[in-house]
Amino acid sequence: MKFKNSTTVKNGEVRQQVVLTNYVLDSSLVLLPGIIYNVSFSRFKAAALLSRFRDKVDSVPLVKSLLGEYDFDSAASESSGISNDASEGIQHFYNMEQQMKNKGVPEVHNVQPASEFDWLVLAISPNLSKIPSPKSKAELAVESSEVATIVRVVGIVDDTTNVKLTLQALQRASKVPGYRPNKPTETLLKVHWNENIDNPAAHLLKLKSSTSVLFNAIDRFVTEYRQALQNNGKNLEDNKNDLLTLNPLANALFLQLAGSKDFAKAYQSLQKIVGGLSSSEKSNPRNLLRVVDLTAAIIPFPNHEKLKMLGTAALKDRVAEINVMITKMSEVFGALKENNKMVNHWFYNEASNIQRANLVANQLKSIRVVLEGLTSKGNGNENGANNQRALVRRKNGAAPITTRSGGPNDPEPVDDEEGDDDDIRAIANFIKKRLPEIQSLSEDSKRLIAKDFKRIKSSPPGNADFHVIRNYLEIVMDMPWDKFVSKFKSNKDIDIAEAKRQLDEDHYGLDHVKQRLTQYLVVLKLLGINADKEYEKLGIKEAQKEKELRKQRENRKFTRESNNGEAIIIPNSDETRRAKEQADSRIKKSKDMTSLEKERDAKSLLASKNNRSPIIMLAGPPGVGKTSLAKLIATTLGRKFQRVSLGGVRDESEIRGHRRTYVGAMPGTIVQALRKARSMNPVILLDEIDKVVGGASGGAKFSGDPAAALLEVLDPEQNNQFMDHYLGFPIDLSQVIFICTANEPYNLSRPLLDRLEMIDIGAYDYNEKLVIGQKYLLPRQTKRNGFPDDTLVSIDDEVMKKVILDYTREAGVRNLERKLGTVCRFKAVEFANSLSDSSVQYNPRVEEYDLAKYLGLPMPNLNNEIVELPLQLAKYGVVNGLSYNTDGSGSVLIFESIGFHNDKGGTSLNMTGRLGEVLMESAKIGMTFIKNTLYKGLWNIDNTKEVLDKLNNLEIHMHVPSGAVQKDGPSAGITMALSFLSLIFERPVPLNVAMTGEITLRGLVLPIGGLKEKMLGAHLTGQIQKIIVPRENRRDVIEEYVKKINEPKRMNELLQDNQETNFKNSAPEDYFYNKYGVRIVYAKEFWDVIRHVWGEELLVKVEQARMDEYHL
Repeated sequence: MKFKNSTTVKNGEVRQQVVLTNYVLDSSLVLLPGIIYNVSFSRFKAAALLSRFRDKVDSVPLVKSLLGEYDFDSAASESSGISNDASEGIQHFYNMEQQMKNKGVPEVHNVQPASEFDWLVLAISPNLSKIPSPKSKAELAVESSEVATIVRVVGIVDDTTNVKLTLQALQRASKVPGYRPNKPTETLLKVHWNENIDNPAAHLLKLKSSTSVLFNAIDRFVTEYRQALQNNGKNLEDNKNDLLTLNPLANALFLQLAGSKDFAKAYQSLQKIVGGLSSSEKSNPRNLLRVVDLTAAIIPFPNHEKLKMLGTAALKDRVAEINVMITKMSEVFGALKENNKMVNHWFYNEASNIQRANLVANQLKSIRVVLEGLTSKGNGNENGANNQRALVRRKNGAAPITTRSGGPNDPEPVDDEEGDDDDIRAIANFIKKRLPEIQSLSEDSKRLIAKDFKRIKSSPPGNADFHVIRNYLEIVMDMPWDKFVSKFKSNKDIDIAEAKRQLDEDHYGLDHVKQRLTQYLVVLKLLGINADKEYEKLGIKEAQKEKELRKQRENRKFTRESNNGEAIIIPNSDETRRAKEQADSRIKKSKDMTSLEKERDAKSLLASKNNRSPIIMLAGPPGVGKTSLAKLIATTLGRKFQRVSLGGVRDESEIRGHRRTYVGAMPGTIVQALRKARSMNPVILLDEIDKVVGGASGGAKFSGDPAAALLEVLDPEQNNQFMDHYLGFPIDLSQVIFICTANEPYNLSRPLLDRLEMIDIGAYDYNEKLVIGQKYLLPRQTKRNGFPDDTLVSIDDEVMKKVILDYTREAGVRNLERKLGTVCRFKAVEFANSLSDSSVQYNPRVEEYDLAKYLGLPMPNLNNEIVELPLQLAKYGVVNGLSYNTDGSGSVLIFESIGFHNDKGGTSLNMTGRLGEVLMESAKIGMTFIKNTLYKGLWNIDNTKEVLDKLNNLEIHMHVPSGAVQKDGPSAGITMALSFLSLIFERPVPLNVAMTGEITLRGLVLPIGGLKEKMLGAHLTGQIQKIIVPRENRRDVIEEYVKKINEPKRMNELLQDNQETNFKNSAPEDYFYNKYGVRIVYAKEFWDVIRHVWGEELLVKVEQARMDEYHL
């Protein structure tokens, strides 16, 4: 039979016959004109359908990519492409569609479709085998076998697993019997474009009345059902309870009416369309036809009734049919309401508790039976094979599969199933969506994580490994991958001035620590400013790769529909593809803005990774603010803060984590800190790192050495690949700022100490403690002790100074804060008494005489030992030394020597006061040096022989008071030598002079440590006016001076002047003399000590001997 596409016009009605390709859906969906449907296809079926139009849409990237997966040219089942008749039929249909939209007169045109999607027109036939009906299958087939819906594919979305086609239903059509197509997938269709009906306004008015009743019934039902959901379970005796939610019909209706947002939008649109028609629009038969089809499509009528509506040819018959369907649906809601009313009355008013319980139990039993049936049915259907799929092979010869995997390094694809519980679903969502985007994980790590998830999906919950792997994946999912927290929007926005202000506001002093932190912030800011150039140089390949991937994702999407399954979309009065394209364009611009933000974040991340975070160790005595300073660093940077206490840690696994093979295994403290901080760049305080069991004295133990485990954590060259035993893959710690604290840093092993940037935080002098006490400690204690205002406790500087000097002995301010807290509690009692008794007057001022009442007796003052001179000749041989105490403070240490005649001959030396070995060796060195100088006659004295005889028969006893305190170190060498010389010469040493320095056998004075603390201890005595220190220690004086005046630029000038033997710039010494009242003098050799103590009188022969030695 020869056929040609044709269009005829008779009595104003346009009829058309066209040849189109035909497709039968796999589902029970019935497509009605005027609706847009989203239908999901398997990849193979979508490719098979689109392959028919490959000659027309082969230029579309997604279609080309999809068709490239299969070799349809060699398929034996179907011939690819559409015939010339079908191509001509699409063209005829397109021309008529445009003319009817423009309400023009039908004419014969040969205009080609405007775009590729205009060619994607086909006929969709309902799948009668999937649509159950009260009628027999034979009757239903006879009535509906010739019915079809002409649709156009207006959108394609590839979600990797399936392909979603957006189908716009255009016209109903009927198949012409007896037609023999050129290809088996094509058919001849009869299309009726503009149907007429008598008095369409009357029919529309009647339809509006019936739909209004149905809409009211639907709204009332949805409201009652939601109310029943809210009220049930609150109180069984409450009359507001309703058994509506136990009714299967009610549940089915509610699921269809309110189970999706798509229906809600469609239902609202239908109500607006029906209620918003004007009088002129009511007389148009096209509007009547549109309302009939929309009502039948949107209201949840059974599919067999929708099929009947599709197959009804005459508009008049369709109007009658829709009225019957609406009436039946209204009766269903009415009957449901009456039945539910009767059940509620019996259940709440007449049934006993046992009857109620039996009713609910039967409901549960019925639900269980239905679920078991669904499960068994689902398992049985999985074995069905698609025979057509075997006919078409992928081009590489492999059998077609439903999921695609990427390259060899891509994580394995994971398909989430509907039956998984919420936790597994969350993990699956992380594996599928979040994991591929994590930049800080390598592809190997991602592959291992995906492999573990595949194991948990394939194993039953009762498996021993199930919960172990599940807990592991939950911890991996909980890690803050690629999340960096900062108070600044980007690195180049860092406000250095604001950071300095906050540092100065929260902590007094510690300028060298603040300077190091400021340098770190400046480096971050500079890297942020240069981020664009760095991104171009170092990240060009990554940027190109991301651009290609983004282009591929854009090519896979041609619509922006977010609906799943077979959602219904209500078009506007004249919705065209142009409106959809405009919406797509707006969304694309939004996505482009999102990509710009991602690019900016990538640049910032790249700049940050170029900078290694500092690993700082704050070393100093307790109470000087090491921990609070670490918190301040986190606050200044706007980062999260986590504290990890290492005191007493004796197991390596506490740092690196336990392996998953052990029961109760968990990640190490570093990974746990990252999880708690919810960012990958927190400030982590490793507190008391010197208390780790191991360190310098740690050997091989069965539990490992935790100090050795810290070597990897604290090495900037290694911690970007830190391996936690529990996670099993490396993580990047390079952006974490590690702050370590230690009281005795040299207890650490040498390799660990070498990895740390050590910053010494020395003891505070009393002036600094005075400022800290007034500015920070006292306001904090008044607030903690319940005072509403800081002014209710007032301590002036003199009283505060007395508390510092007489009631505390410490390097820091911890005990000072305790004492201030004690004072505040006493004042709180007085304040409370004044509130309860108006006759009691409250005085906020704390006087000096109040301290004994609040704090008790002050500590004993050691100054008396210096001021009160002994009555005997023991004033000879008494010299003031300077010591550095274990608590980080400095003090004056008195050395007493007494000598008496020894008949045995020879010089003997006894030493007491719990002296260490080094200290006693220094005493022997000093004694040997004195003997040597006497034998050489270097002293300008008249009775040298008598002095030697006295020395050779002298028994010396040296004692250092505070015998309970261990004393050791070489820094008292010149002090003890001068003590011996004072005893031998019977010359007293001025008690306002103190000294420190190591002595050698040649009389050289070597440098010592802790000079700042020793100088402060001399000042606190109130009697020391001069201290003698080694000449090499002037560098320390200069350094401390520059810190105090905060002028680093003067350092070079002072160091250059210090290189001269007789320096000229005495500004550092003058500064400390004005501040502490102590004059610093220097000794390069022991003769300089004598010169500062007794003058030049004893040194005449020394200078003459030095000139003779140089032949002068």
